Amino acid sequence: MTELAGRVAVVTGAGSGIGAETARLLARRGATVVVSDLDEPAARAVVDELVDTGATATAVATDVSDEHQVRGLFARVRTDHGRLDVLHNNAAAMGLATRDPGAVRLDAEVWDATFAVNARGPFLGCKHGIPLMLDSGGGAIVNTSSISAEVGEATITAYGASKAAVSQLTRSVAAQWGKRGIRCNAVAAGLVLSPSGLQLPEALRAIYLRHTLTPYLGEPEDIAHVVAFLASDEARYITAQVVRADGGLTDHHPILADFRDWVADSRAATAPAHPPALTRGTTP
Repeated sequence: MTELAGRVAVVTGAGSGIGAETARLLARRGATVVVSDLDEPAARAVVDELVDTGATATAVATDVSDEHQVRGLFARVRTDHGRLDVLHNNAAAMGLATRDPGAVRLDAEVWDATFAVNARGPFLGCKHGIPLMLDSGGGAIVNTSSISAEVGEATITAYGASKAAVSQLTRSVAAQWGKRGIRCNAVAAGLVLSPSGLQLPEALRAIYLRHTLTPYLGEPEDIAHVVAFLASDEARYITAQVVRADGGLTDHHPILADFRDWVADSRAATAPAHPPALTRGTTP
């Protein structure tokens, strides 16, 4: 598939997880990919992998909370490629979630640092990426949001609030720049077995799986496929949307898992110990 041939894509937080899988998929579909990550060795490792497959890719170390560095990222894209067609604002401060026990015990510094990456980062990406997209006649922006932006969480207060900001940023950018050919959407991801997801205790992952409608949790490539679709011309009439990719976790009655168990237990309790014997004239 080469539907993105001739296009230039920037993916932030692309050194691992969802960002790395998105970079791989966009490259397979023909795009030139700029792999951006705070961890430069990780970004270079992804680029080396892509180049080995024949793709065109470059690594740019970027702290997305630093406007000077974000400005430099897009200046590099302009110099090297002269255009920007796809921007995936994906970088997030996942490590801070472990320091986010709830509103009362949450340190203000953790709140500020979370917003600096999760909300300020996509804002800066849009601020400095949109002018380059306009020079190319438009483009597609896809932000990584989260279902934590849409539900009340027992912890991760700052994370959920920052992702809610991303969802609103998405709608605002779409409203402001749609007539100039720029679409902006977001993916509200559920639990994904990226490096941060795999660090969760197995018992907690089992709880998520119990309440997920699919028989499996998400993988980074599941989100990457949604991003690639939203970035493609096949999604040309889709903008200002926050698309959930969560295995149905947030779209069912809260008691569903318990109710399913209750039904199974009730049937087991009322089932005969042995099936009734067949008699003449009885149809099995």
